[in-house]
This record gives sequence, structure tokens and C-alpha cells, in this order.
Amino acid sequence: MLSLMKSTHEHIASELAVLNSNPYFNFISKDKERLTEEDIAADLKDAEHVGAERYIIREQGNTVGILEFLMINPNDSCPWIGLLVIHGAYKGRGYGKAALELYDTIMRERGVSSHRLGVLASNAAAHAFWQRNGCVPVKPAVLPDGKDIMIYERTVDLDG
Repeated sequence: MLSLMKSTHEHIASELAVLNSNPYFNFISKDKERLTEEDIAADLKDAEHVGAERYIIREQGNTVGILEFLMINPNDSCPWIGLLVIHGAYKGRGYGKAALELYDTIMRERGVSSHRLGVLASNAAAHAFWQRNGCVPVKPAVLPDGKDIMIYERTVDLDG
């Protein structure tokens, strides 16, 4: 069973291990295959600055991923998943889906009926994952760094 642990600066090494096990994602999102502790520290600072919640996803003492979300995106007043990434060693084992179900549980508890996320246009595997898990494309957009994304929306079953 998955659990979430709030990510802090003390977890930079764990986050670095997760993210650097996904060099393709790093390349398309950060323009480099390997991130540094400074990159993670900056991400944590950015998350804190915008009021995002960032968690280490754990199972039986192992770090299997990272989840970051924002309850109210100031651009559209919707909850957003900012990051859901699974350690490369755990991919293909259902951890992504289980993490999404855990996120849905949190959203249900908070009375949220839908949420959004952005997927980099070039991330075919992510598009397939989100579509398999009930996300519907809403519209294309461009990130501040110029990267193209597709905005998806997913309905949360409030009855669980």
C-alpha cells in the first residue's frame, strides 16, 4: 500500500534518485538528462512559493515516486497535478495508477470533483498513461519556457 511523506530539503537525495532514473523525462522537461541537488532544491523552493504540496511516494520503506499538486491554480482556479513521476525501477508495476488512486482519495476528502494536469507534447508514454486513466484532453497550451503541453482534465468519483 502506498503512502505519502511530505518532501522537504532532507529528501533531496530521494527525489534526485527518482528523477534521475527517468532521463528522458528530465531531458524533455529540463533540457538535460541528469538533474543536480541544486535543481531539486530549486523545484522544492518553487513548489513552496506557489503553495504546492509535494510528497515522496513510498511503499514498504522504499521511495517509488514523487507527487506534487496545487489545490488552486491561479490561472484557472482548478486543482492541478504538477508532477507525478515513478522511479524507473518501479515503472510498469502499477505504481502510477496506485499513486493516482491515492491522489483521488485526497481529492475526494477535500471535496474536489475534477483536476487538471499538463503533459509535455513530446511525452507519448505520459499521454497514453493519462488517457488510459480517464483523463480527457482539454486544450493545448505553452509553458512559460516555451514547451508545448496538452492540458488534461480528470473527473474524481466522489463516491469512491
